[in-house]
Amino acid sequence: MTSLSPASPRPFVALSDFRFRLWPIVLAALLMEGLLELGRIPARALYRAGESLWVDHVSVFLLLAIAFQALLGLIAVLVMRRLLPAADAHLRWPPGRSYAGVALLLGVGMGLVMLFADYWPALAAQTAPDMSYSQSPLDSAGYLLGMITTGLAEETIFRGLLVGMLVVLVPGRLRIGSLDLPVAAYIVALLFGLAHWQSFTVDPFYQAMAQQVYAFAWGLLYVWLMERSRSLLAPIVAHGVGNFTEVGIVIALNALWA
Repeated sequence: MTSLSPASPRPFVALSDFRFRLWPIVLAALLMEGLLELGRIPARALYRAGESLWVDHVSVFLLLAIAFQALLGLIAVLVMRRLLPAADAHLRWPPGRSYAGVALLLGVGMGLVMLFADYWPALAAQTAPDMSYSQSPLDSAGYLLGMITTGLAEETIFRGLLVGMLVVLVPGRLRIGSLDLPVAAYIVALLFGLAHWQSFTVDPFYQAMAQQVYAFAWGLLYVWLMERSRSLLAPIVAHGVGNFTEVGIVIALNALWA
């Protein structure tokens, strides 16, 4: 028999199979801060030990920190696999479509959004956006290398480790419109924004708030790429290209408008 009654509209927001646990979220926050800071400690020590060699090239510290954070992230993922076998860190080459091209285009767009969100007053006035970046060509190259490789550390920690862990320990999916992601994606996106809390102490308030907003949005986008490609490759590409685009343009504008 055919029903003539109209179909119920699909709800805009839907939460399914959710089980709340507080302790895994607290653990994820502690792991985030711990791994990021532990990576900076040996980087800071090595930078200071060899400071006479690179004469205040801060980009050397940035590159060292990224390398140590990536290493710690990989070690943590290996431990997670041992203790939580059901967790998937997506540390694999994409088994199907890589989404690398999509990630590249998204990364450029993300970089432009960050550029305008962070520096719109300077852009409007056509003044140097951020003179904290060195004008040395070698240091500029170091910063750009650090930007393009940032995802190796942060995506391993945030999406590989933390999302992988929380998908198992805090299960559930949250659909908002057509965006359907694990609840873990939203939790880690919030943590990803909070990881940039120090911007409130050094940057103008509008810039610090903008970073919170787009860090949350990018965190969701990275999980979207990860789920569709079943790999961390696309999030790493998008993350690195986004940072590279913003900082590359800032360095160029510093040289042009200084």
